[in-house]
Amino acid sequence: MQLFKTQIEPALVKYCYECHSKKGESIEGGLELDSPSGMMRGGDTGPMLKPHDLEHSSLIQMLKHQGDVSGMPPEKKLSDEVIAAFEEWIRLGCPDSRKETGPTLKEQRYQSAQKHWAFVPPQAVEPPAVKRADWPRDPVIDGFVLSAMEQQGLKPVSDANRLTLVRRVYFDLIGLPPSPAEVDAFLNDKSPEALAKLIDKLLASPRFGERWGRHWLDVVRFAESSGMEFNFTYPHAWPYRNYVIDALNQDKPYNVFLREQIAGDLITAQPNESPETIQARQIAPSMLAFGPKRHNSSGTEFRMDIVDDQINTVCRATLALTVSCARCHDHKFDPIPTADYYSLAGIFLSTEPLYGTIKQKYSNSPTDLLPIGKNAQALHAAAEAYDKQLQETEKQLTAQTEALKKATDAQNLAASEHKKYEQLVATTVVDPAKPNADNRPSQADVDRKQEKLNKASDLVSRLNNEVATLKTKVTELKKNVPARPQYAMSARDGKKPADTYIAVRGDFREKGAVVPRGFLSAIPMKDTPKIAAGHSGRLELAQWITSKQNPLTARVMVNRIWHHLFGRGLVSSVDNFGVIGKQPTHPELLDALALRFVKEGWSTKRMIRAIMLSRVYQLSSAPDPGNMQIDPDNGLLWRASPRRLEAEAIRDAILTVSGQLDFHRPAASTVTPLGDQLARSIPMEKLQPPSNHRSVYLPVVRDYVPELFDLFDFPSPSLVSGNRAVTNVPSQALYLRNSQFITDQSRHAAERLLASKQATDDSAKVELALRWALTRAPSNQEKQGALQLIQQVRKTGDPKNKATEVDAWAAWFQTLFMTAEFRFLVDAP
Repeated sequence: MQLFKTQIEPALVKYCYECHSKKGESIEGGLELDSPSGMMRGGDTGPMLKPHDLEHSSLIQMLKHQGDVSGMPPEKKLSDEVIAAFEEWIRLGCPDSRKETGPTLKEQRYQSAQKHWAFVPPQAVEPPAVKRADWPRDPVIDGFVLSAMEQQGLKPVSDANRLTLVRRVYFDLIGLPPSPAEVDAFLNDKSPEALAKLIDKLLASPRFGERWGRHWLDVVRFAESSGMEFNFTYPHAWPYRNYVIDALNQDKPYNVFLREQIAGDLITAQPNESPETIQARQIAPSMLAFGPKRHNSSGTEFRMDIVDDQINTVCRATLALTVSCARCHDHKFDPIPTADYYSLAGIFLSTEPLYGTIKQKYSNSPTDLLPIGKNAQALHAAAEAYDKQLQETEKQLTAQTEALKKATDAQNLAASEHKKYEQLVATTVVDPAKPNADNRPSQADVDRKQEKLNKASDLVSRLNNEVATLKTKVTELKKNVPARPQYAMSARDGKKPADTYIAVRGDFREKGAVVPRGFLSAIPMKDTPKIAAGHSGRLELAQWITSKQNPLTARVMVNRIWHHLFGRGLVSSVDNFGVIGKQPTHPELLDALALRFVKEGWSTKRMIRAIMLSRVYQLSSAPDPGNMQIDPDNGLLWRASPRRLEAEAIRDAILTVSGQLDFHRPAASTVTPLGDQLARSIPMEKLQPPSNHRSVYLPVVRDYVPELFDLFDFPSPSLVSGNRAVTNVPSQALYLRNSQFITDQSRHAAERLLASKQATDDSAKVELALRWALTRAPSNQEKQGALQLIQQVRKTGDPKNKATEVDAWAAWFQTLFMTAEFRFLVDAP
């Protein structure tokens, strides 16, 4: 202690406290040196002291201004005497005579962050009284929304007309425009339950899962290739896509939906469960497998990068927390220490992701896959046996072919030598004085060469027969290839689940303390699941995330639902509920919806239905000058914000209007027959072949998405994306004007219109086309403009020519596709 009092503490006070103490001007790098605990904890880059160990105490490097660490103090290096004192102090075990003076600033920030609204359990609050008591349709949703408006002097605009509402509901629920007949059916239904019946009908449609499944695929960064430097295709990612669509159509409870994706392979099958149900649960953990990967990497670095992606995806998708920020240091804003990150890392390091990707150049770490389908295991076993037999036979054929080549070479050499000896015997004249001339071989030599030649010829003959037999066998094997199962990605527990160590500053080569597998300490719960020895902890993690006590999970999901129905969540940072995320605009409403969500069985469809039947959802998008002055961003929901459709909805709407949309679910994916190979080696027409299927079924190959997707803000499939960007740039208009896809679909729409019996003259055709595209009838001015356009195009060719008639109406449809109204959800005039 004497050394600390006389030399170490004075040096800290003189040179360090100004930047690294609670009383100083700042806490640089999160490093607090004015308390024993702060000094031992270290800063944002991790601990800097290891008692009794100079080599692993980076403080000495700092003081000496050595290596790649920041020199401290920055202005000049301390004297050799002071540095020597620090070295001796570390050898002695870092004794510290100071007393703790309360929590460090980092601890204070941590404690303050724990009080952040998102970590506090939702509280039930009665909806407040409102002045316009007759306005709310849903007393909770509308009550909280109206109260917030009234507090700010806002008045909600009028309700949307029924034509606006029917288009909004169709696109929000199934991502497709309603047909004129469907519009008329809704407009003619005068019952109070008309909207509820329409919502129920669309929620029950298989198109619902295709629409809302795509929302979830954005969140879990679904893709069918690895991305990164060496972008390998993932031929077996597609079953997860179908799992998500089916789960949403079935209204699988959200807590079950999450548990299956984190640990579906570990959930015990029940006696009455169907094989299809069990298999779907085994496919669900694909979420942990199809993330981006550097397949040319290997070993610990490869595994740690996969684990980081898994932690980031699971925590942001379910909890809206950026836990991966704690990989190298304690989270700078949220109460997530590095130890918590590695507690989760131990769970995923104890898990084996099954992504396939065969062993080949640039692919160093292949894995198994999950066989799926009828008799999958038996088919897989037969296929494995066949592959083994074929590989062994081909190996034997290669070896025997090589042996035959060598034997043939030896035979040729022996024949050449034998012939040479025979010629020498025949042509050499014997000198009677010398009967054994050196240049004349003896008969014995000739016989030995003949014997060698005979043996070589026998070997060649035998090998020829064996090679011929093996070739026949390979041919027969290839003719009788057994049926193979389909495959899916998945995950399974590793053979030796174990805790892991903290990687100091994120460097796995620098090992810190071992931390037990577990969960986030900022979210304490009663009855926290315990991870048993021999278990990865994934099932327990899934239980912890979906616990009713978890304050985040239900909030995050209802906020995602709200976001998709209004264009912005009650928390606009839908993927970040942390301290630097946005505050909820209506916190009591968010809590009320989260509590309702859990109480009603975590039903996504029931939550969607409730929100859509609220009055706030049914408002028009009409601007109000007074409200615009107070709340120009419409954060308090006084009107419906105009929303642009996503790329998939735009494409699917175009195909619907043209009559070309294929509603059948495709078998597998177009990536599947391509096998495991680098995407850059595959022509684009094979990566993205022509297709009229719904956009959710188009292949999502990282860095090779369809052009329309790329132009209309399809999110990066390597990132968690709960909120897509919305841009309005010239390239979008140019695409709608010039792309072959738009040209082709405009012509198909024209042919459909000309074949329709619903419209017999030009005026009726103009109206029907506009109803297909925009749901409504044209105004007189629009009709006159359309008729002028059609007549103008007709004049460019022979009016009797059918192709020119198609061209005329195709021009009208292309005009409709280019309108902002086609791409946006706005009020119908």
